[in-house]
Amino acid sequence: MSTGRTEGELRQDIERTRQQLGETAEALAAKADVKARARQKVSQVKTQATLRATQARQQATVRATRAKERGWLSNPSALAAAAAVVFAGIAIALWRRR
Repeated sequence: MSTGRTEGELRQDIERTRQQLGETAEALAAKADVKARARQKVSQVKTQATLRATQARQQATVRATRAKERGWLSNPSALAAAAAVVFAGIAIALWRRR
């Protein structure tokens, strides 16, 4: 049975098939290597955790700086407490004067 292809074309086809088979075998071996995949996943998770921790630290620093800059006047609870103390002081002073 003749396919109409030359010997050179058949050799190229065989070499291409070998190359594809080699790549497929490598991909299957990589998938089958559970330890390597687990190590890779652990590395990814560590990297993500480090990145998130760094971002959280930076956000905390920014928030702390903003809170310091605003002071107690921007905190409604602290402002109400200070007003209550002042009011109580005035009330006591007026009550004593009677």
